[in-house]
Amino acid sequence: MSALFRSFLKDARGVSALMFGLAAPAIALAVGGGIDLSQAAARRQRIASEVEIGCREAALEINYQSSQTGADPKKDYTSVANTKIRDRINSLSQSGVSGVTMTSSLANNVITAVASATSTNAFGGILGYNTIALRIERQCNYTLGTPGTPPGTGTGTVLFVESWETGHNVASNSWSVLKNWNGWTTQSSQGGIEINGIPELAANTIRFGNFFAELDSHCYTSGCKTNSSMWREFGTNPQLEVGDYELSYWYISRERNPAYGSQTLCAYKTDAQAVWDKVKAADWREKTNRIEVFFQKKSSSYATPSKDVDKATDQVDVCVHTDKWTERKIPLKVTTKGTYRIFFQAAGREDTYGGLIDYIRFCSIKCP
Repeated sequence: MSALFRSFLKDARGVSALMFGLAAPAIALAVGGGIDLSQAAARRQRIASEVEIGCREAALEINYQSSQTGADPKKDYTSVANTKIRDRINSLSQSGVSGVTMTSSLANNVITAVASATSTNAFGGILGYNTIALRIERQCNYTLGTPGTPPGTGTGTVLFVESWETGHNVASNSWSVLKNWNGWTTQSSQGGIEINGIPELAANTIRFGNFFAELDSHCYTSGCKTNSSMWREFGTNPQLEVGDYELSYWYISRERNPAYGSQTLCAYKTDAQAVWDKVKAADWREKTNRIEVFFQKKSSSYATPSKDVDKATDQVDVCVHTDKWTERKIPLKVTTKGTYRIFFQAAGREDTYGGLIDYIRFCSIKCP
């Protein structure tokens, strides 16, 4: 009998099946939890995009109403902001997103909009976690107009917008590299424009819509450079008139350095030398996140800008690091009527981890 018992204890047949059977529920819950979190992130992004757009529309409406003849200079425009932002949030119901609550407040010419919602878990409920709470906060500046002054006086016209949302087949939470896309010219020896919809790469937030762009992009052919550039012309027919213009775009580092904290390590060409020196000194990982921007006038052709340069003749902006989406608003001046191009390039370490850009606008005078 004792020999039979010892034989039973040594018998390991079926152990794998037993272990898998015990582990299967935990594995299923882990996978299900990942699905719940992914659905919550997608829902949050859709709400955040509408809150952002609604906030900006509210700022324009406040400027318009306060410019009307007889407008009360002491009027509280909170209800105006609430209406505009709520209209955008209500539009989400057409795509199946509902149950969003919103409040907004105005102070020091800044609208602060806060939206709250919940995302229902398909699997988390098994453990008693039925929902995931979502909170989105956005701020935007507004300007009170002068009563009797036509709205828009001193404010320009948007001539061009790029937000990477249409004209491609990139899926949410995925990416692809495209060449000579949507009017942007790329170089054949470089990777191209990486259109990306993975929020985790942008501090879990895509500021506008569902996609952003990266220029330190993957190469599909041997011998190409991952640091890529893109450019497009303005003023071919008709030419750009002499006057003031503005370029606006949003930037965030794909890789973020906790040692830099919340510093915005970017510089305009017009900044003091001390600002440029600070940006130049931020050499973490060989400035892997560096993005450079140029505004060039066409003669017979364009000169291709060098990489990692400071204050070149036609360089207008450079960013090497931020820990959150940051808007860059660059004043441009056209002194000679003609054709010009806006040129973006990755200029840090070539490792496919670069600065991310979104919501590019080119405007006359100033972008509203």
